Amino acid sequence: MSNIAVIDCEAQSSSTSTGKIISISGILYNDNFQELDRFEFFCNGNIPGYCPDPYSLWVNKGLKKFKESNMSHYSMMLALHEIIQKWSPCIWATWNGHGYDYPLIEKENYRSLLPIYVLKTGGNEAADFLPWARAAKLFFPDSLKTTFSKSANPVFKLEDLGMQNFPELDKSKFHTATQDVEVSAKVMNKFRSTAKPIYDSAFLSTSKDKAKKLITENELFTTVLYFFGKARAFACTYLFDHKKYFWPMVYCLETDPKELIKLSYYDLKEKMKKPGKFLRAIPLKHPVILNISFSQKEPMYAQIGMQKLKERAKIIKDNPKFLENCSKALLEIAEEKELSKKNKNDKTSKDPHNQLYSGGFPENKDQEIMKKFHTIDWSQRFSLLQSLKDERFKYFGERLIYQNQPESLPKNDFDRIHIETAKRLLSLEEENFTTIPMAEQLIDNIRAEKDISSEKLEYMNEIDEMIKEMRIKYEKAVA
Repeated sequence: MSNIAVIDCEAQSSSTSTGKIISISGILYNDNFQELDRFEFFCNGNIPGYCPDPYSLWVNKGLKKFKESNMSHYSMMLALHEIIQKWSPCIWATWNGHGYDYPLIEKENYRSLLPIYVLKTGGNEAADFLPWARAAKLFFPDSLKTTFSKSANPVFKLEDLGMQNFPELDKSKFHTATQDVEVSAKVMNKFRSTAKPIYDSAFLSTSKDKAKKLITENELFTTVLYFFGKARAFACTYLFDHKKYFWPMVYCLETDPKELIKLSYYDLKEKMKKPGKFLRAIPLKHPVILNISFSQKEPMYAQIGMQKLKERAKIIKDNPKFLENCSKALLEIAEEKELSKKNKNDKTSKDPHNQLYSGGFPENKDQEIMKKFHTIDWSQRFSLLQSLKDERFKYFGERLIYQNQPESLPKNDFDRIHIETAKRLLSLEEENFTTIPMAEQLIDNIRAEKDISSEKLEYMNEIDEMIKEMRIKYEKAVA
């Protein structure tokens, strides 16, 4: 099996679109979890154009290294890509990576004019072990020790799992990238021995092609989905791909299809809009795909029995009109939702920060220009950017110069970018990114917390000083 590279990011905001990575760590293991290599990068997080979220800085305790590091954010991203080239191809493993780390890194690559999907291409595969740990606990209850929520559901916060299963860990180091990498690897290694069938299955769906093959080539299979704080098993059969999003759509066999196939198109579509859906999407982001036999560990499916599950799958697939109506209804529902969003005239959709996925791939010529951008002198980069066809990358390329070598910008362009940046950060409107007024308000709210510790109060005061310096700098720009 390939080597496993476990990685984790800490950022100065919880937003993957507008937050910036301030530290990233990784450890490369062989398939027996023997360490082969490691890295840990911290950058100076005071990045022109971005205001940190005070609460995020409190959680990851990153302020000291944030301020003291002499590594720029851009230098950190270049160093990360050197590591990726060195370790590839391998399986890049994360904890909640598809929910946070992967989109964060992809968007940072996008803003840095670097290959965007480098962790998922060139023989690399992307794994997220949070859903697999939930599956391990569901089918092998003793495989991992957890705390429990008020609803008596297992809690899979990395800090809680670490302290429950490895009490010798230094609790003060949680929410640092390196500690989270080490704990993620420990958890993976533990359920490798305590829930081996789950662990082994996890490596069968680490790429889109492998996952799609498992879903489409097995008549029946078991998946595990997470709703309202609880992991649930579903016995499924594949039907078709979504016509808009191209996700595999599966039928959940707990629902008897006999009455559904009798519905009119209108009634079927209305039913599909309601909770308790019989059709579910399986996005190909390291999905939990298990042998159908696992479904029989759940009392409901054990009562239905394997024979009836197979009969239900056959009934559905023997009714092409039903499948056609389901596919058509899903497309219409998706288009109606999209139209509703457009009608709200959401200005965030026009922000280049939010256009990575909606804007599509850059053309080959633009990719070559961006590759060259990193190899030439700063004095030549602004001129090179003018030959880019895609305005998104021109926007971020100019801001890379602004952040790293502002004196290389023509004066009129520096003034334009500086004033745009200042207006963005000083905005009094409710934005989907952290502004200076929003940060100041959050600091005041945290200071007003009942029984706030002296450590937290001192930390907030230090962040406040940094935010005040930012305000002075950008107010001068718009004066």
